Amino acid sequence: MEDRRWLLSERADFWVVSAGGGACLVVAALVLLWWGDRELSATDIVLGELHLGATYEAVVRRRLWRPMPLDVVAIPLAILVVTYVLLLNDEALLVTTAILCMGAWHRGRQSLGIARHYQRRAGGAVSSLHRWLLSSAFYLPMMAGVVYYMSTAESHEGEPFHGLWLDPEVLWGLVSIAAVSVVLYLLYTLGRAAVIHPGERWLVLANAVGFGSAYVLGAWTASLILVLVIHHEVQYLHFTYAVARQADSSRTPGAAGEVRGLARFARWPAIGLASYAMCKVSGLSILEPFLTAGLLGHYWLDGRIWTARARRLAP
Repeated sequence: MEDRRWLLSERADFWVVSAGGGACLVVAALVLLWWGDRELSATDIVLGELHLGATYEAVVRRRLWRPMPLDVVAIPLAILVVTYVLLLNDEALLVTTAILCMGAWHRGRQSLGIARHYQRRAGGAVSSLHRWLLSSAFYLPMMAGVVYYMSTAESHEGEPFHGLWLDPEVLWGLVSIAAVSVVLYLLYTLGRAAVIHPGERWLVLANAVGFGSAYVLGAWTASLILVLVIHHEVQYLHFTYAVARQADSSRTPGAAGEVRGLARFARWPAIGLASYAMCKVSGLSILEPFLTAGLLGHYWLDGRIWTARARRLAP
């Protein structure tokens, strides 16, 4: 019998979505010290476009443009226009800074959203303190990691950005606060294993490992940023496929049913990857802002289409 507490299964969720994936970040970081990151760059591009397509799959499947036209249509179009205006007026530095900040927020928000998904399956938050500690354990490490990175790194994936240049004492103070937030959350969960989903705790740890290693160490080693991004993309594809699979009322048991369901889900990720390839093959420089806007737009969409409001409004 399928365990509805998990996305796919306890083992798959552990190794792909949460703590096992966080441990793999550390292993990958060690491998990169002697292997290099050329293959990682290509993997990031492919998975990133599949990630974008998975967002469109969720929007189309749930017909979210009807109840949420401002969130799903108007604001992404505004992001497209603003991106073109900035890039065509030599404001690439500002756009790169926005990608860095929004991308980091997007990753932290995604992990928190999946943790809350697990939380609902375990019966909801134990208390308002539980909700507050969970949010703090995700957002504070994310903010501390990004501030540290923006104050110490010279570029983001080879592109310059607007830095912060804060004093080391301030940076380590923020890191200490973030570490305390994680410890407080973990202490709160002690003795509450029966009412708090284990996947929720795993994600808190994976998030802390991700921002603690890939952003802090990534200030000197760009490869570690790629590791963080790739784990984030695999995590999202696992989550979105599992949600689509559970919502598929026509799914039949057995391997054939799984293949058909996976094929239905894969259509939009495939379209996302194909559209990126077509833009690149065309060689038209005017399409570069379009690809950048797509990246920023999906950061916005992913932060809106999985909220409690979206769940209420979706048919």
